[in-house]
Amino acid sequence: MSYVLADMLPPQSSNALRMAQDFYAHDLLARAKEILIQITYDSSASDDTKSEALYLLGQIAFDERHFKTAMDDWTKLQTTYPRSARSKEVADRMTQLREVVAKFSDAKLSSIVAQSYVNNGDFWSDGEKTFMIDNSWLPSVEMAIEWYDKVLTEFPKTDGAELAYARKLFALIGWKTPGQYGERYGLKGNFDKYMPQVLQTFEAFEKDFPASSYLQAFRFQIAQAYWVKEDSANATVWLNKIITAGGRGDSFYTKLANARLQKLKHGE
Repeated sequence: MSYVLADMLPPQSSNALRMAQDFYAHDLLARAKEILIQITYDSSASDDTKSEALYLLGQIAFDERHFKTAMDDWTKLQTTYPRSARSKEVADRMTQLREVVAKFSDAKLSSIVAQSYVNNGDFWSDGEKTFMIDNSWLPSVEMAIEWYDKVLTEFPKTDGAELAYARKLFALIGWKTPGQYGERYGLKGNFDKYMPQVLQTFEAFEKDFPASSYLQAFRFQIAQAYWVKEDSANATVWLNKIITAGGRGDSFYTKLANARLQKLKHGE
């Protein structure tokens, strides 16, 4: 469906930025970008509005994996509006952003000729183009947690923080590497060390995001960890937490919790 942006809402309107943000939230990215670009060229828009528009343009480009464009938008933000709050935020994270670009994608080269040379070289080169790191000697759980905690500290109570809580709990609950002699990490490797951290993290998660869809699954993981340790009392406590949180309706986890409680009652 075609539309004329100027007929809908002129960029100089005080609502233009909010409209672009709504388009972005509803995944109408083409519309959001058109409004944002017009804002950056609008002489009547304030510097704060323009800096916010550049920030969001960079975010959209980053979401679409156009990393070079994202970096260009954020660099322009820093250069043109160095005193804005968004400029300071980007400046604090530019190193990390460059590392993300290097990790996940080759930046799109500005020269088509240079890009063609790289493509030709790639045709003949079968070597790995991602960086490999031997992490066998590193404290994997703690290093993961450090990054998740950075999100929780710098972006509290955002969708990023909700995801960071979930990832942190996954790391603390741990995993086992494949093979007969696979190593165990987190709770699966050292229950006494990590269970207090699991409980503390879950409590903070529940406080910050009481309606998160992740919570029931983690309540069950905690109950299951106690079950494996043959701690029936604590397993029962956490299974009942699932049932209480589920309310009157049946759900996958409330049914699972009830079934597990029946097993416990029969000493199984």
